[in-house]
Amino acid sequence: MTNTRKTRQLTAMSVGFGVGSALFAIGAMLSVMRAAPVLTGVVYALGAVCFTGAAGVQWRSAADHHPRPPWRDPDWLSAAIQFTGTLYFNVMTVRALVLSIDSTSVAYEKVWHPDMVGSLLFLISSWIAWHPIAREQRHHILRGRSRLICWANMLGSVFFGISAVGAKMLPDGTLRNEGWDNWGTFLGAVGFFIAAMALRPTGDERRAARNAMTAT
Repeated sequence: MTNTRKTRQLTAMSVGFGVGSALFAIGAMLSVMRAAPVLTGVVYALGAVCFTGAAGVQWRSAADHHPRPPWRDPDWLSAAIQFTGTLYFNVMTVRALVLSIDSTSVAYEKVWHPDMVGSLLFLISSWIAWHPIAREQRHHILRGRSRLICWANMLGSVFFGISAVGAKMLPDGTLRNEGWDNWGTFLGAVGFFIAAMALRPTGDERRAARNAMTAT
């Protein structure tokens, strides 16, 4: 893969993950402010779509390497798990939106289970992404930001997991911890937003990529 193609992919991922993270943060604040559930649901659903689009680009980028069977490549494996996690978040947010429109249409557990699974997959993906091979393949044209990206994604995944734990419905019909649910989502979104902004190649990095292609 050429470095210029890599910069385009990184830019697309930065935009997708950045917009998705911002929408999740807005959704969390709308929930804290007791905004209309339908509005909150739409914001979350749009955010999940952005996550899936960006994760798809990342998976495609990882598939371009193929120096080994893909399932043995930590970059590919992390990206595949992350993409699957975003699909669970799509299911969760769409079901939550439907539930906000008609409270009898979907059982709450069918909203919570994809949330929990998606959060777990994000955590696993973030852990695998620390592998040196994954970091080299993903961030080799970025200057000194690989650790920041990995840490921010890991913290985002941890906070999303806390949110999912807090969102568990108790037998009395209340959430286990509404604060964990909302603020875990917000802080997780902030972590992912920081990682997304760090993914965006700088002007110097884009020029270096173009020059490297010209030199070859």
